[in-house]
Amino acid sequence: MPSNNRAEIEWAPKVSLAKIRTLYLRESQGICDDELIDEVGTRLYQRCASILEFTEATCGRVKCMRCARAGVTTIIPRQTQSTAEIVRCPVCGWQVRWRVYLNEAEKSGGNLHVGHAGEAFDRFVQDYPGCQNGREKILAIDLLIHEFHWNLLRESQDEKVTIPHKPAGLNLLQGSTNQILELLNTLTYGEKAAPELLANREWWRAQKPVMRMKNG
Repeated sequence: MPSNNRAEIEWAPKVSLAKIRTLYLRESQGICDDELIDEVGTRLYQRCASILEFTEATCGRVKCMRCARAGVTTIIPRQTQSTAEIVRCPVCGWQVRWRVYLNEAEKSGGNLHVGHAGEAFDRFVQDYPGCQNGREKILAIDLLIHEFHWNLLRESQDEKVTIPHKPAGLNLLQGSTNQILELLNTLTYGEKAAPELLANREWWRAQKPVMRMKNG
């Protein structure tokens, strides 16, 4: 019986609500905390990358985690829909049964499927590594948070979407849906915040009545 190399399966954890709250509070006070910006941005990037990788795997394209550790990207096509299938890398020999792969994802906190926020997650993963300074990083973070917020609120208001089919509500940040919405609805923007952040806030406020009409 082939062994499962589950020890090499690793998923980035969800991002702390407290970190997000502190980041916005300091920004509202005009404090550029580069260390906190880097920490939050990196964790968001890693979590988004994990979400996209897991979603791709459920669509039949599994990324070899052993090759990834060596800086090599190897995609393993799944051959069946069976949870008993052995996913095996032709390059390094890494292998795992599909149901074990899924179980390890659940052990990491679950909610790794992209849900309705795929475009926001993908854009952040593409754009964030190119940010040159703290200002660009926090603007990228703010755009991701706003788009995630929009998708989360849409899901929470859409009566046609049942709870088991709303993974985007909990896949990025720690906490319950209500806790996450409470935080995102009360993000702090002070007079010293960057003009671009204030513009993002006004954009977000403009979307809410549109969303209410669509879900009303």
